[in-house]
Amino acid sequence: MRHIAEEKRKENIVEYLLFMWQMEDLLRSVGLDADKLKDTVLADIEDEKLKKTNELWFSKLAKEMDEQSLSVSGHLEETMEILNELQVLEQTLLTVLNDEVFKDIYSSTKPLLNEFKQKTDRIPKSDVEAALTAMYGMLTLKLAQKEISPETQAAFQKFRKYLSALARAYREMKEGSLPMNN
Repeated sequence: MRHIAEEKRKENIVEYLLFMWQMEDLLRSVGLDADKLKDTVLADIEDEKLKKTNELWFSKLAKEMDEQSLSVSGHLEETMEILNELQVLEQTLLTVLNDEVFKDIYSSTKPLLNEFKQKTDRIPKSDVEAALTAMYGMLTLKLAQKEISPETQAAFQKFRKYLSALARAYREMKEGSLPMNN
């Protein structure tokens, strides 16, 4: 799992955040007892070194979650810092860089983000958080093999496009190749 997280963090920061949220929920499902994952999630890993690495990774995550009082809900400080970076990047793309492509994607997604914020129990603080929360909800529905209406699927396609553009800009920013003059 650790290697998956590391790859996702390098390749697509949005996928990384969604993966980490999933790992947080996995740990919550076992009461933050990483040892309980040995017989289930980690049982099929044959490579002992890889298994041990993942056991240590889950133990570290569980400890961090416990220290940060995340046994019921919430997200790790590290993931919240990345979320904040994405929010700042979004505003930079919209205002400072005046990125027309991103602005078009954002403006077509904004009404759906507002609608989602109105419908959700826990109001996300930002559009980025709303889109991530919606995508995590979609992932959860798919894993539970729940029916998803065509309207909802269309909305999620917009969220996906918005988050994909943001993830691409984030990678470019981290690589130092984000165009500074548009």
